[in-house]
Amino acid sequence: METTIRWSDARCASTDSRLLHLFFSDDAREIEEAKQLCRSCPLRLPCLRGAVERSEPEGVWGGHLFDQGRAVAMKRPKGRPPKELLRRQLEVERELVELGIA
Repeated sequence: METTIRWSDARCASTDSRLLHLFFSDDAREIEEAKQLCRSCPLRLPCLRGAVERSEPEGVWGGHLFDQGRAVAMKRPKGRPPKELLRRQLEVERELVELGIA
């Protein structure tokens, strides 16, 4: 039996325009705020699965940040990336595998 997804139940489905901005922000604090909203969303996994399947070019989807069509640990800052970026990226990829999404 297939369950119909009611996207209107998503935490991001709001008329608050500031909320939409959070999911496509370049500011690290706003990106974390968007991820936090996703963590308690009942549609987190279908949203994340869909973003992976569509190779979303950017934004927060299902609690993960997407950049250039893939889930990333963080937006890469200008200049040399932080040393912990590779470790954090591996954690993101491991989580997607554990969820059966990647």
